[in-house]
Amino acid sequence: MDIIDEIIEAGKKLMEFGMIESSHSGNLSARINDKIYIKKHGRMMGYLKREDIIELDMNSEEGYSEASVEVYAHRNIYLNSDAKAIVHAHTPYAIVLSLLYDKIEPVDEEGKFYLENIPVIVAERAVASMEIAEKLGEVMRENRVAVIRGHGTFAIGENLDEAIKYLTLCESISHISYLFHLYKGGVH
Repeated sequence: MDIIDEIIEAGKKLMEFGMIESSHSGNLSARINDKIYIKKHGRMMGYLKREDIIELDMNSEEGYSEASVEVYAHRNIYLNSDAKAIVHAHTPYAIVLSLLYDKIEPVDEEGKFYLENIPVIVAERAVASMEIAEKLGEVMRENRVAVIRGHGTFAIGENLDEAIKYLTLCESISHISYLFHLYKGGVH
């Protein structure tokens, strides 16, 4: 299986795990040396085909207009971290908590085992902005996952499976935290 097949499979996994709320939302990529393989803009994450993945050079912006609108965020994360794969999805519970808190703190033991907290990044323009690209590059140096306030989760890994692990872990933590706070008297 080559990297394009791995990206296609990762898109299917995200759909199967319920991480895709809107048919065409989210994006994912993998890095091999100075090449980024990323989902094209407007393609359905759970139904990707080989032609829906574009190969880009990290040292040139040629072809970036065809790629996901978050291509600069992906590139900046790769330039500033050890990431080999990135997954971004509009995970509903993480988005809700990002609107309420400056960081998401796990209340469950598995969540605490893997992540002490999940940073929430705030930007004037939360989608496809250079501000987000710069902030993600900085935050992902020290974190495997971060949530953009009101937008969604970015997760990184040594490979796509590890990035999916952190994305789904973030959503699990967020879901459990949401239910816990709701039960305890309201999310605030």
